[in-house]
Formats: sequence, structure tokens, C-alpha cells
Amino acid sequence: MKRAPPPKAADDETDGGSVVSSLSCLLDLQQNLTSAIQSCAQGGTAALPQLTDAEFSERIEDAGSSHLYELGAVGIKVHYAWLTFRGFYPNEPTKPNQDTYKVVPDLGGQSDHLLLAVFDGHGQAGEKVAEFARDHIEETLVNLRRRQSSEPLQAYRTAFLQLNQRVRSDPTIDDKLSGTTAVSALFEGNQLHVANVGDSRAVMGERRDGRIVPTALSSDQTPYRPDERQRIRAAGGLVMSFTQLMGDAPLHDNWGVDLGQETDDSGDPPRIWQPDSQLPGCAFTRSIGDSIGEALGVTADPEIVSRTVSADDRILILASDGVWEFMTNQKAIDLVSGFDNPLDACRALLAEAYHLWMQYDTRTDDITAIVAFFEHPGEPPRASPSA
Repeated sequence: MKRAPPPKAADDETDGGSVVSSLSCLLDLQQNLTSAIQSCAQGGTAALPQLTDAEFSERIEDAGSSHLYELGAVGIKVHYAWLTFRGFYPNEPTKPNQDTYKVVPDLGGQSDHLLLAVFDGHGQAGEKVAEFARDHIEETLVNLRRRQSSEPLQAYRTAFLQLNQRVRSDPTIDDKLSGTTAVSALFEGNQLHVANVGDSRAVMGERRDGRIVPTALSSDQTPYRPDERQRIRAAGGLVMSFTQLMGDAPLHDNWGVDLGQETDDSGDPPRIWQPDSQLPGCAFTRSIGDSIGEALGVTADPEIVSRTVSADDRILILASDGVWEFMTNQKAIDLVSGFDNPLDACRALLAEAYHLWMQYDTRTDDITAIVAFFEHPGEPPRASPSA
């Protein structure tokens, strides 16, 4: 969920200073995660609501330990973990976590197939849509792949479209103004396929010239992208920011933000509107659900990126926009590359994301991440999965 225009802090920390602050806070993270997050947050300049350690803990669900999966005969070992954090909304203290995740080892009974996915719901029924997608993506994908065995990527694409239709036909879910983003990584041995709808994101950390650099495996589908704006307008939708819609800002089409390489600090992103109303206001151009937006070009048709996992591939991050709102791809990769255990890396992402939200805003979004580290054949073993 995109934030409202935030109050800017008087003294913004640099990226490097903010990361260093989070890493120092994380020294005692294993013993007391909640205290670490609180400590990081207190380093910001914005006035912060107070949360107790118990309130922090109640918001966190994680893997409990690192998990290990070997990608069959290719011998690549994937050490992975996940974490989700229920966002802190002072005016809505019982607001549910609308993020969720899915992890499926041996997808479809295949010993070298691993599915990882993150969902970020939005709207009044956002958690219902996200949970529906989470609960049905495995069976939907497996059934389609069996029927379309000669076209596995087409089955992958169709799974997202079919999930959208199934949400639409579920009488318990009103998806007119509710939906979910979805980003998923499907491993088939050393083949990796990333499918994405919306503004959750997948980033690979690659080793180049002695350092780890990010490669985006998804491109945020938002009205910032000229091609997505054109597609929405061709379907009859208007694209403008809220202040433009209200007549408080001049009309323009020069957004000029390359999400992933940079962040949007304005808090007033371009959105999708009906020509004759203030609905639906989507800050994304693809999602599962959002039936009003669908009439304006919002689609569940995913963009899919495929690649062979190489020995230079070291880290994979899947995360909701609660992570990416104030964090570039490089910053996230720099942060997690300082850890050997993927669960600690997830906790570091949470701590830094929370810190940034509380520095630039008065609340936090839901924050969810899956982090995977790759151990290639012939490399020294990583720390025990139970560490």
C-alpha cells in the first residue's frame, strides 16, 4: 500500500549512515529483535509513536530458522527464510497484516522445484485477496502445468490470470477496490522464472568485480513506467497524482522516477482514475483483484523473467513494497550481503525498512521479505540451516 504524502524529516540520513545505524542495532538481534527495531527507529528524526516490545513481537511472523533446499542434480543449495511484519498504523491499531507469503518445496512432486512468493494486499478486503492467492497458487500452478506441460511458462502466466478470475467469482470477497500484488520465484533446477504483478519486487544479488550488485528480476508495474501509462490510457483510464486530480498541482507527464534505482520521496505518485470519479486511485497498473481498476487496464497478466542461476548469483530478495518504499535495490543487497543466515538478513531488512518508515512517515506499511542465499557446488558449506 502506498503511503500518503509524508512529512519529510529535517535531517535525512544518507543511505550509508542509515545502513550503518541498522547494522549496529542488529548486533543483538538474535537475542531481542524487537529491541533492535525500536533502537533503530529511535535513530530517526521524526517524532515516533511508542510501541512496547510485546507490541513489536505480536506483529512479527518469521521462519524461525534458515531452511535448506537442494535444486536436484545441479547441486545448487538454496538457504532461505521469510519474515512478515504487521504494519504499525496508530489510527488503526487492529488493522490486519495484508501481506503474506508462500513457500513450496518440491512443487508438484518435483524434487528440484521450489516456489517462493510474496503477496501484498490492499483495500478493505486486501488480506482476503492476498490470502486467497497464497492458498490457491500452488494447486492452480500445478494443475495448469500438468495440462500445459509443453508450455510451462504459459501455464505460469495463466495461473495468475486464473487466480484473478477465481477471486472475482468468490462470493466472500468484494474485490471492487481490493486486490493484491504478487511476485513469485519458481526454481526448476538451475532455471529460475520470476513472475510479477504490481509493485512487490524480486532482486538478484550478483558477484561482479569483487562486490555484490543488484539485478532487478522484476520491474514495478506502476504509472511511473511510460509503457504502463500508455496501456492504461489506451484502456480509458486517467493517470495523474492525487494533487493533480484535485487541481492543486499542474498537469504534467514527467515523472522521471526509476523505481529500484531510486525511490519516490514525494508521497504523491501517479495513480489511475476513472474519467468521471475519484476512483479507484491505484498506484499500480497490475494486480490480482481490483475489478474497477480492471476496466481501466489494471490486469493480472504477469511479466515473467527467466534466467539460469549461475555461480555469480549469490542472493535473491523477494519483498513487498513495505521494504522498497524507501530502499533502493542496491541498498537492500548491501544490507543483506553482510549476513550469513537468511533469517538474520530478513530481520535486517525489516529493521531498516521500519527505521526508514518512521523517519519519513508517522506509520509503517506491512513489511514482508523472503531472502535466499545460494551455495554452489564446490563452495564451502554455509552455516547450519538451524543456526
